[in-house]
This record gives sequence, structure tokens and C-alpha cells, in this order.
Amino acid sequence: MSLPTPPSPMPGSAPRQRASSSRLNNRENSNYTDNNRTLIVHNGIAIRGIIESIERLIIEGTVEVEHLTIKEILIAPEGVFRGVAEAGTAEIAGVMEGKLTVRNTLTIRASGRLIGDAECRRLQVEEGGQITGKLEMTSSALPGTKEYSHETTKN
Repeated sequence: MSLPTPPSPMPGSAPRQRASSSRLNNRENSNYTDNNRTLIVHNGIAIRGIIESIERLIIEGTVEVEHLTIKEILIAPEGVFRGVAEAGTAEIAGVMEGKLTVRNTLTIRASGRLIGDAECRRLQVEEGGQITGKLEMTSSALPGTKEYSHETTKN
């Protein structure tokens, strides 16, 4: 779903282009369908409180929550997340402060900073990415993953 382009401010000038909502790695949003529940917190916007019923969170501004459970979290270079989050995948190019549990892959970009405790199954850190705190790698499958259901049926 895209928003209409606003009219040109002056006759004869080119229409303004809407900036891409995800500035992380020039990522294309074409592989996400409109029925995915995505919340984009743009630069200059701050949200504090409870966020529910979303699958994907893109943070370009500031988000502070007590606890968030989500499929995917993306923190843009100018984005800040403070709180506790459980995610399927996470990509940090900005700042994440608090506790983060990632069931699959945690990616920290060159501009990314993770401050606090984190747990993940797979970790990717670009040169320049920073982790300050405790990081635990999970070798066993976590609840909610396909591997976890296979492990429990084997016993």
C-alpha cells in the first residue's frame, strides 16, 4: 500500500517523491504483502507505551515499550528502541537499549549499537557494529520455531 504523492508546490515543477520507509540496506518492501501488519515510526516521532497486533516494526524515530513480541524488528540508523523485545528476526542499524531475544537471526549493521542483554540463534555483525552487554547464543531450538516442534516430537 502506498500513499499518493502530494501535488507539486509550484506549477511546472516535478512532483515530490516519497522517501522509502525502510532505509536499511536499500531493502525492497516488495516481498511484503499489504496484509502484513507493519508499523513505521518515522524520524522525529516518539512512541511510548504498549504496541500490539503488529508483525513488523520499522523504527526511524524512537520507541519505548515495556515488552514487545513481534515477527520482525528493523531499527534504521537514526532509530532508537528502548525496552524488552522478542522477535523472529531483528536488524539493528540504530540503537537498541534493553533486552532482546531473537528466535532466528540478529543482524547488527555497521552503524548499529546493541546496549543490554541479547539472546539469538544466529548472529551477523558488520564491521563497526557494537555490542555492549551480555550476548547469549542459543544452540537449541526456541519455542515457536519449526526445529523446536521436531525436537519435542522426538522425545
